[in-house]
Amino acid sequence: MHPNVRRVYFENRKLFIMKNIKFILALFALGYSLSGIAQRDIVIIDKGNGAERAVFKKEPRLNDNTKVVKFSPLQIIVGEINLGFELQTSLKGSAEFSAGPTISNIGLGGQSHLIDPWSGSQSETTGLGFFASAAYRYYPLDGTEALNRFYVSPVLKYRLYNFGLNDLANGLDPTKGNESQLNFLFNFGYQLWVSKSFSLDFFGGMGIGMQTVNSSFSEAIYNPDTFDYDYRWRESSITRARYVFTMGLKVGIGSK
Repeated sequence: MHPNVRRVYFENRKLFIMKNIKFILALFALGYSLSGIAQRDIVIIDKGNGAERAVFKKEPRLNDNTKVVKFSPLQIIVGEINLGFELQTSLKGSAEFSAGPTISNIGLGGQSHLIDPWSGSQSETTGLGFFASAAYRYYPLDGTEALNRFYVSPVLKYRLYNFGLNDLANGLDPTKGNESQLNFLFNFGYQLWVSKSFSLDFFGGMGIGMQTVNSSFSEAIYNPDTFDYDYRWRESSITRARYVFTMGLKVGIGSK
């Protein structure tokens, strides 16, 4: 190559590199200044094909929290005191566990539930049970990591209601029954951080489940010796599949 041509080539290349470095530094400063609002932009120098160019790669914003303690107040409507805990397990994933007591036959001003409302011969009374659930959450949106914004979540939940049975007409001693539910749901939700450590988690979903009700009812048996009827509890059990729908709100307190 001719010396003058070589000198011009390297001067132009040097000028090109300096302009691009200035441009890259300016963009880097702009991206860094915006990182507190949405996300960070990492500037990578790609030297492929003998030329230098700026390549931008989005890095998810780091959360202020990696775990959240939660309470779901609307679940009280169905007799469930719902306490939960969510833990970030990866950049886009988290595990959530919930548990708490259940209260059967809860209602607005009601103390018990009449099994036979026409004769009023038998009633259910309130009892304590429990529930437990486990879920995996995936947060797919760019620009944020797990525990923030939109998520999808498969959930496995077991719930047990215990209740008492009273015979109001035939003098039988009280007995007990229960209702158990095993549900699989697929939830969609959005976790919004109102402040640095306080979140609102809106969710809804549907799924399928199995419900088993173990109960008893009073039965009359004719006694030929006394020419009268003897009464006893007769157990019954019903198992059925059903569709399950859910919707609610969780309030959370986060921490590192």
